[in-house]
Amino acid sequence: MRRTEQTKLSDFTEVKEETSPTEKSNPEPSSVLTLEALPPKPKGQMWYKTTSADEDWGVCNFDGTVLLVRIVDDRIHAHGEEAVCKWCSGILVIDDDKVFCNGVCKRYQGEFSKNLNVFLHWEGAKSYTLRKMVADVEGLDLESRDLKPISYAPNWSILYEYDP
Repeated sequence: MRRTEQTKLSDFTEVKEETSPTEKSNPEPSSVLTLEALPPKPKGQMWYKTTSADEDWGVCNFDGTVLLVRIVDDRIHAHGEEAVCKWCSGILVIDDDKVFCNGVCKRYQGEFSKNLNVFLHWEGAKSYTLRKMVADVEGLDLESRDLKPISYAPNWSILYEYDP
């Protein structure tokens, strides 16, 4: 659920103008409300650099959720924490290009690749704009379909708020 901040009455200031007794007969308002200068909304960056050259990185596809993962001591780490089995919380192990649980259940978890370009191939980023940004920031190679120009003018998008 997205919450929006409601404008408060305290955001407005009241400007009173002194009027002469003759002007009081006019039914004009004696004060004018003006909106104070609100701080501009912060313009964020859509994708922050995740990978680094001096660390071991890969890509996992867990049931349609594609993540850039860091390999630490042969264990998968995502978002700074070790990834575990969603059924038994066991340790995950990589077997060639597959990920399995090494705990009680021994279930198949998903696919793995050392090639970071697979992040785009496995639809880690779906929108054209985000795919280009991820590729630029992470140094990935765009697929041929991403290099073709868009033949239509896209509708307005919330993504335009993130322009630098």
